[in-house]
Amino acid sequence: MSGPRMNAAPMNGSSRRNTNIGRIPPIERPTCAQHDDLIKFIYDSWSKVSQEVNRTTGNTAIYYHEQEPEMLKDFEPFDLEAYWGRRMVQNNIQQQTQQS
Repeated sequence: MSGPRMNAAPMNGSSRRNTNIGRIPPIERPTCAQHDDLIKFIYDSWSKVSQEVNRTTGNTAIYYHEQEPEMLKDFEPFDLEAYWGRRMVQNNIQQQTQQS
């Protein structure tokens, strides 16, 4: 008993089936006037903002450096899993000592 066979197409392009996968034109969606107006509005608005930023900053990059809040300066993360693990072990030990 043999398994399923794989049919390999010849590499030279002389396939029996003529597939035009690479030649399928892209799907063109019809645009309406409202769609065009929205695109123009967004483009114009972004252009205005971009020009204003370039005027005020002089085409320099601005980097944001987050400052750590004062109340979190001494914060140490708490390992909740380890805490519950220790607590469960302690409870088991206490239960075993109470039963004996």
